[in-house]
Amino acid sequence: MCSIQGRTDARANDAARAVKNGARTQKTKPALLREPRHLDRTRVPSPASTEVRSQPPPSHSQPLPSSLAINALQRRVVGFVLTDLNFKQIYTNDAAISILTFPDSSQPTVSAAAVAQRIRAILNADRFTPGLAAANFVSGKRQYVCRPFLLESRESRTRPPMITLLLERHVRETLPLSEISRQFHLSPRECETVQYLIRGLTTKEVAQHMSVSPNTVKQFVRLIMSKVGVTTRSGIVGKLVSG
Repeated sequence: MCSIQGRTDARANDAARAVKNGARTQKTKPALLREPRHLDRTRVPSPASTEVRSQPPPSHSQPLPSSLAINALQRRVVGFVLTDLNFKQIYTNDAAISILTFPDSSQPTVSAAAVAQRIRAILNADRFTPGLAAANFVSGKRQYVCRPFLLESRESRTRPPMITLLLERHVRETLPLSEISRQFHLSPRECETVQYLIRGLTTKEVAQHMSVSPNTVKQFVRLIMSKVGVTTRSGIVGKLVSG
């Protein structure tokens, strides 16, 4: 009986030790698997989010063109007119119509006769002739130059020749008023008239600026034409622009 009791006690002691060791293992194991607290609070950024943050925010405002760029764009506006020898238009672009018919260019239709009459007045000729020189003219407040070119067919001599007119902004500067007055012996009031003519003002507008009558302005213009050596208002502008 004593031996049986001893075996039972030994088994009980072994079981108790096993239970006790198991309890210790359960207490220490979670501690070994638990991550440090400072890692739980720190967020590691993903590669995608890092790439997005490194890029600067997109800008919705585009840089405005400088004044030099704007002037270059304006100078590139060129008018083309294809006419016969009598300056009757055959083909033309919108820029040419706008230049030649200003300020009536906003009208839906412009007569071909009006365009031909305007071209003849600019070139001071009713018909194209060899050696016809370019002419300066004013449209609105801008100065232009009209250059005529003769086109002849290389394939068939039976086809009539045509004229190409190139209308472009005049980029040359005018002479200073002091130089104009000295060179052409103009009076102060005549120099003032020239200044308004270069700006493209009409006779009535010049009269309003000078506080005189339109007839007085016409008299100033006639005196200026006589001294400069031209016969038209556009001739005055062209002579002074070319120097």
